[in-house]
Amino acid sequence: MASYTVQADEWGVHGVTLDAGTVTTIHFPDDVDEIEVLSHDGAAPIYFTVDGSDPAVEGRASRVLPAAISSAQVEPPTAGPTVVKLISAGTPKVSVTRA
Repeated sequence: MASYTVQADEWGVHGVTLDAGTVTTIHFPDDVDEIEVLSHDGAAPIYFTVDGSDPAVEGRASRVLPAAISSAQVEPPTAGPTVVKLISAGTPKVSVTRA
């Protein structure tokens, strides 16, 4: 499981390649108002959560970006530190940033 921390003076992590079937966690130690998840290459669908819970491939409690170059902007439903978790059945390249 890969894990990254984005400090308050940083925008996000860029160009991270997900490992198939493995959760990647992005920690923002502050309360972020809006998160953007960007699929660089559309190599595979990306499932993600912004509330700290674990996503699942094709999981009903997970948000999804399709297998296409695309992005989603989401307001985390929690207060305090923001935790974004991502998973994919493939190995797409993603960025996770403050929006």
